[in-house]
Amino acid sequence: MNKKRIFSAVIIIVVALVLLILIKVKNDINHPFITKNNKVEFVVNKGESLFYVIDKLNKDGLMKNKQLMKIYIKNNKLNTTIKSGEYVIPSDISIKEFVDTLNKGMKISVTIPEGYDVERIGDLLEKKGLVSKKDFLKSCKEYKLPENIKANIKAKYPLEGYLFPDTYEFDKSFSSNKIISAMLNRFEEVLKEVEKEENKEITNLKDIVIIASIVEKEARIDEDRAEIASVVFNRLKRKMMLQIDATVLYALGEHKDRLYLKDLKVNSPYNTYKIKGLPVGPICSPGKPSIKAALNPKNTENIYYVLQDNEKHYFTNNYKDFLKAKERYKKQFK
Repeated sequence: MNKKRIFSAVIIIVVALVLLILIKVKNDINHPFITKNNKVEFVVNKGESLFYVIDKLNKDGLMKNKQLMKIYIKNNKLNTTIKSGEYVIPSDISIKEFVDTLNKGMKISVTIPEGYDVERIGDLLEKKGLVSKKDFLKSCKEYKLPENIKANIKAKYPLEGYLFPDTYEFDKSFSSNKIISAMLNRFEEVLKEVEKEENKEITNLKDIVIIASIVEKEARIDEDRAEIASVVFNRLKRKMMLQIDATVLYALGEHKDRLYLKDLKVNSPYNTYKIKGLPVGPICSPGKPSIKAALNPKNTENIYYVLQDNEKHYFTNNYKDFLKAKERYKKQFK
């Protein structure tokens, strides 16, 4: 009887130990990391293997059971191809999620189209899962400007126009400030390229970027850019109001196809139907062709332009010709 009890007790203990081991193993599979906070930060250098990275993390005291992780990876035939980069991952992810993250990498590709303003860039970054629009816009207002950028205190966003539109590979861990820094660096690179290609120094960066942003929003085709820039400069020289619709749309904070008379009356330092000279700041992020056009406008006497076929603009220095062209354009939609 005593032997049976002893045997039963041993069986219970063994089963209990097995269960405890299984629970521990399951826990180590689902939560393989040891951290004091809720994230694990590490760097994967080019050429390093998955198992080498696991050894590094174990050496840093971040892993519960490196052997279990390696066995799990081999037994489940997980993909061991990983991407280099800086990683910041949640500490509560499973082994499979950890390996999946290394397979995909921490990079997210983002294409900022030419003509996007700061708010639309914020929308795109949030959609891509990088940062929230709210945080990005806050950073755009608080970011310390480079010395060569002199923003007007009345500008809605001091960085508007200077976040260069391009395709970027951002780490998932990037903050809004890091994203802004990358885009500003690209802007500086493009400025140097433009100066070299045009053999001309940019001496008044703020005005050039404002005019380039107007050109970006107004032009439909590349061949019109330098001519639109010419119209802007010519009207400024004559101390005429620019009266450019794109500035009104920016003042309204809307993206719509048609403006009404009441829209043209909006009180804003961006509304060129109400103010003389340039708006207080750029209205979007201009691309390289528009920056070039603003730096080297076409030599014309034109002070008016109007769309003639939903793509190409008609240019003139005669008001009556302008009105006739405007009527011709309107008739296309009747």
